Amino acid sequence: MVALSLGMAVRTAHPSSSSFDHRWSRVVGAWYRFVVFAALYALLAGSRSAEAQEPSSRCASKSCNTVHPNKLNVHLIAHTHDDVGWLKTVDQYYYGSNKVHAPFGVQYILDSVVSELLKNKNRRFVFVETAFLWRWWEEQDEWNRNSLKTLVDEGRLQLLHGGWVMSDEAVPHYSTLIDQMTLGLKFLNDTFGECARPRVAWQIDPFGHSSEVAAEFAEMGFDGLVLGRIDYEDIALRRSQKTMEVVWRPDINMGQSGELFTSVLYNLYVAPEGFCFDAFCNDDPILDNPKLHGYNVDAKVENFANHVQRYASAYKTNNIMMTMGGDFSYSVASSWFRNMDKLIKHVNKLKPELNVLYSTPDCYLSALQNTDNVTWPLKDTDDFFPYAHDEHSYWTGYFTSRSNLKYMICKANNLLQAVKQISSILGDGVNGSVQKLAIVVAQSQHHDSITGTEKQHVSDDYALYLDEGIDESQKVLTAAYRKWFGNDFPEQRYCKLLNISECDVSENNSKFVITLYNPLSHAVTTPVRIPVKYADYKVTGPNGSNVQYELVFLPGQIFRLGGRGSNATHELVFIASEVSPLGLVNYHVERIKELEAPPRPAVHNSTEDVMIDNGKLKIGFNGTSGLVQWIEKNGTRYPLQQNFFYYESMKGYNFNADNRASGAYIFRPTKNQPTVISEKINLTIYRGKNVHEVHQSFSSWLSQVVRIYDQQELIEFEWLVGPIPIMEWVGKEVITKYTTKIASNGTFYTDSNGRRWMKRKLNYRSSWNLTLTEPVASNYYPITSSIAIRDSIHQATVVTDRPQGGSSIEDGTLELMLHRRLLYDDSQGVSEPLDENQYGEGMVTKGKHILHFNELDKAAKAHRLSALHTVMQPVITLAPTHMGNTEWVSKFSATYNMLNVTLSSNIHILTLEHWRNNQILLRIEHIFEKNEDRFLSLPEKVPLDRLFLHLEVLAYQELTLSANLAKKDLDRYRWNYSDKPQSQGPELDEQLPEVLLTPMAIRTFLLTVKKR
Repeated sequence: MVALSLGMAVRTAHPSSSSFDHRWSRVVGAWYRFVVFAALYALLAGSRSAEAQEPSSRCASKSCNTVHPNKLNVHLIAHTHDDVGWLKTVDQYYYGSNKVHAPFGVQYILDSVVSELLKNKNRRFVFVETAFLWRWWEEQDEWNRNSLKTLVDEGRLQLLHGGWVMSDEAVPHYSTLIDQMTLGLKFLNDTFGECARPRVAWQIDPFGHSSEVAAEFAEMGFDGLVLGRIDYEDIALRRSQKTMEVVWRPDINMGQSGELFTSVLYNLYVAPEGFCFDAFCNDDPILDNPKLHGYNVDAKVENFANHVQRYASAYKTNNIMMTMGGDFSYSVASSWFRNMDKLIKHVNKLKPELNVLYSTPDCYLSALQNTDNVTWPLKDTDDFFPYAHDEHSYWTGYFTSRSNLKYMICKANNLLQAVKQISSILGDGVNGSVQKLAIVVAQSQHHDSITGTEKQHVSDDYALYLDEGIDESQKVLTAAYRKWFGNDFPEQRYCKLLNISECDVSENNSKFVITLYNPLSHAVTTPVRIPVKYADYKVTGPNGSNVQYELVFLPGQIFRLGGRGSNATHELVFIASEVSPLGLVNYHVERIKELEAPPRPAVHNSTEDVMIDNGKLKIGFNGTSGLVQWIEKNGTRYPLQQNFFYYESMKGYNFNADNRASGAYIFRPTKNQPTVISEKINLTIYRGKNVHEVHQSFSSWLSQVVRIYDQQELIEFEWLVGPIPIMEWVGKEVITKYTTKIASNGTFYTDSNGRRWMKRKLNYRSSWNLTLTEPVASNYYPITSSIAIRDSIHQATVVTDRPQGGSSIEDGTLELMLHRRLLYDDSQGVSEPLDENQYGEGMVTKGKHILHFNELDKAAKAHRLSALHTVMQPVITLAPTHMGNTEWVSKFSATYNMLNVTLSSNIHILTLEHWRNNQILLRIEHIFEKNEDRFLSLPEKVPLDRLFLHLEVLAYQELTLSANLAKKDLDRYRWNYSDKPQSQGPELDEQLPEVLLTPMAIRTFLLTVKKR
């Protein structure tokens, strides 16, 4: 929405060739509290189902208005872009409250649009955000519901995209992206049927676009993808070369199933200048009564025709899309439709070479399909990161912004996957609780949520919803464990503050039980760390044996955390061995007796070098500086340094590109070399039975634990950053840098949403010659879980516990941004600096990196499994008990396991959830890429009929990735593209129910089951 006249928050569009700059306000809607979640589940468990749908009927394209082969067809796309949270919370945006930030309410938009569409059968409208549509649907009477169904069935209101939200593409994990699309599409399918199935993905506002998301959209069966934002240099070149529309092949190994027609909108997603007919816009309406003053039809038509010609010059065919809408447009839909009616009438009369029509993206793609002799250019493998809208505005800061919210979303998704798996066994009884967590995790994937680009009070609201969803999920865990172990199994507590070593159960009870549920498809051996008081403990395993444990002192900085209400001084650490896949195990802990004051930690006061050794790996620390200086594996020593720095943030008031400030979206350092935080680090050393640690204190606001567990070949770097000091009124963006001797030659690798590797080259873009104006920010990329450098012999990989921005600015180095505290806004709409506070001081963030240093042929196995384990960690819950260990073991010692077969380590059950009645949804994936590992990149077979121990599979049906269509009924458009050969996918030689999984494949099945 054009909002300059309102003085409202605005975001910058990419500049158009006519040299005007569009800005618009962005606002969003609301959402019910828990009382309504039960109603959602009732809808999601409705009578319609993917397996019952008839093959595609292409309802929308059958009702398209007429295009003319010998005219320039202008497809008017009437739409509203409704963010699920940004300047206001989702609740405020749906209902239209908190008008000081924005006056709009999504409920009124839908009311108004439906009313106007019913007046004229030629009118069309598209709507995207299922989260809002669901809320609106819940409030409607039968007449309004039937009216909407009629509009959808007749293709007059087209439901685009279908996800719960329009997700970000840079930082979400691929599992959450698939889940949020599935949640939204299931609601549409169950509520409206096949005619509501979206065929076009509509990603018009995310700040860059990933190859993994494109591959997912292709596998979900979309005919095409429409984008709004791409780099300012990229779009300028594409306009001049007529390559605004391409066939994107994000992974050529996928064959035709991975091809996706992709169209970039000319003008972001707003109406052309002079044609914003919203009630909140300043553009003149069309005055077409010649008897009255102000008649402007001729001028309006001429102006519109000029826009059309400029748009048309960038595209290959005689069809163009022109978006008519913007952020929260159509609160007064009559203002838009009445003027568009006039626009169509008068342009078509006065400009016979033009055919202006109401249309939809589906109808637009249908018109392209019917255009002869068009060969489309290709975009192979690479993506659209990073995004910049001018020479000093690289949107790479949001890869890290609001680090704690990003971490919370990751942990909530970890828990969600576990409770979905568990609910597949329990069935309908717990689905309301599962759905609440599913909805808030889906909501958090919105492109102004997980990105950290919302206002502070909105971020707080996202966190509150996540917290409520996590609390609700504890009911699922308790119900499951009681079903498996008996009704007197204690109520489970998920300690949400374990990250800062705080848990009421373990600190204030002399006897308690630790339960680990493993959501992975293979057994895991994992360290368990629980905050406790200093005392003598007894830990008993599931078979009644004593478990070796140790007490490790907490780093001193933990005690100074604001708001920490813990009296724990140590962590009780033990190793949980071989926790079954999709299984659980219990450990009983008893505090035997209190001990006297703990011994003081071993502070390193000399200049002698320090070494820790776990039998597989040695780490050396420089005695003078306190920094890591080398690692040793298999008798060979390799140089490795790791340190912390900060980039000083650019100040500015954003009058122009040169005056651009670093902000929530944009990363812009004042200089290219970061400042080291400390030259002398204090060390404290712990050498134990299970774990060895060196605690480093860099400053009063930055510390780290470097940790290796016994017999493991990986290093943990657990950092604690904040409150970042701002006394000198300078924003800081804190990074850690790993320096090796690997000859990386300006090349590094980043993951795409936690899945495929993307090859990155310093100062390079594959689609155009990069103008280097921001040498650091322009080389930052999103890291969802991994970043690596390699040469012909070795690879160094860092696995992260949350999304971050990262790069390899110098050969042999990897750097990751950990935390940001800024004092200026970057003028992209949020209108407040990214200065998070807690307990009266700046925000503190605590997180972990896992470093792997491997020979090249062993690297993939190490980092793939490590990244998967980090995302899908065992879910740890605690419960107080009055029982001693002997009584506990006799009653509850049994473990539980869902799987009946042993899966290879390259196979992962991505999704296991109750679908409806006696059906479960199953997704199985191959987590390795082609030729990545000699053995683990080979295809694998999985027997569907013997997969589960407690479920008998009666029937199975393969679905698309989004689970809203039977795979056999998939009918996608095919596109002719340039001189490269048509890609071929892998040939499957399988005999169902044994399923063959090729590298990077995800296959989705609906299973009909009964309990054994």
